[in-house]
Amino acid sequence: MYILFFMLNHRLINPSKDPKLFVKNSISFLKKYASNKRVFCALSGGIDSSLTYLLLKKADIDTIPVFIDHGLMRIIRGKEEREHIKDLFPDVLIIDIRDEFLPKIYEEGDAEKKRSLFKDAYSSVISKVIKDEECDLLADGTILPDIEESFGVKIEDLNETMSLEEEKQFLKQYKKGFVKSQHNLNIEYEVEATIQPVASLTKDEVRQMLKYLEMPSELIYRKAFPGPALAARIIGVVSEENLRFEKQVHDIVESSINDFYMEKYGKFMIINENGEQEPFQVFAAIGEDILNKKVTGVIDGMRKYEFPLSVDCIWNFEKLSQIAKNLRGYSRLLYRLENRKKGKYDVIIRSINSIDARSASVTHLPIDLLTRISRKLLELERTQNIFFDITPKPPGTIEYV
Repeated sequence: MYILFFMLNHRLINPSKDPKLFVKNSISFLKKYASNKRVFCALSGGIDSSLTYLLLKKADIDTIPVFIDHGLMRIIRGKEEREHIKDLFPDVLIIDIRDEFLPKIYEEGDAEKKRSLFKDAYSSVISKVIKDEECDLLADGTILPDIEESFGVKIEDLNETMSLEEEKQFLKQYKKGFVKSQHNLNIEYEVEATIQPVASLTKDEVRQMLKYLEMPSELIYRKAFPGPALAARIIGVVSEENLRFEKQVHDIVESSINDFYMEKYGKFMIINENGEQEPFQVFAAIGEDILNKKVTGVIDGMRKYEFPLSVDCIWNFEKLSQIAKNLRGYSRLLYRLENRKKGKYDVIIRSINSIDARSASVTHLPIDLLTRISRKLLELERTQNIFFDITPKPPGTIEYV
């Protein structure tokens, strides 16, 4: 058993961003720290952890890839996330914790408690697999924005290897630059160290590496997904019924907008004139009577929960965007697309562009596309009101809890 106090973090610092050289540097880095070691690698279905695992395989490191299925992952074109990741990585170990996890989160509406439940579940499973499989290291997909937001410095100011105690002292020294903590930093498990081969990359650079490694476009342009999964997109209490509905509407929204970009540009995502990945994230959020539910926003530089504001007017993206940018006293500006008496759940369509998720603009989607998506959503009898969230970050956040 390793003493947690002395656990180390190894990060690949400032390698070449040329894909061929980056892969070569990553392999050397992984061999340096992980040769003759057994490595636990959590696969979430996202691009960061996928690239981490692919680099470990390239370096011929003994790796246990693990996907934790808690039941709140999205459906993409009718297929569960676990099916997609099994297609991409047939050797992945899928650990199903739905029976024990879902009863804990059902009827939970508090945002912080939702996050805590996920953190505890992940920690428990990871710790068990590390022990059962006798893993020496833990590899994760921490990327550049995670590092710089948490430490408040540029990554080149860090050392390639640091102990947790050194990192805690570093955080104290540079606390003025701190933006927010990340769930995959300062991890403490019974391993010698964590190893982070993609720590110097942005999301777009991760995609470039996946493209170089000839991965399929459905992985390269996979939209980012929050740690609390669909619980972050269900406003209020989570239930078996609203989770099932959320999966349906989420798939409709994400697939429809992906199809629009594929038809127009030949791919699911572009780099726009502002250097943003467009769209960076696309999803549906749901809730009952959402205009009377507080959701997250950034007010006076602080994360706060306030009510959203709904508008009914002639569609004018530029004008509405300007109003949303200067929003005061509310967390969101929602443009109402549909309003009907029957149904149970309100649906919010969210599509944002971003470089690194620290700030985000709203995707300028044509109103006829939003109308077509609304019609599909209205085919579900539990759909009530439909809104398009036109709030950038800040003053909104990307997610809702």
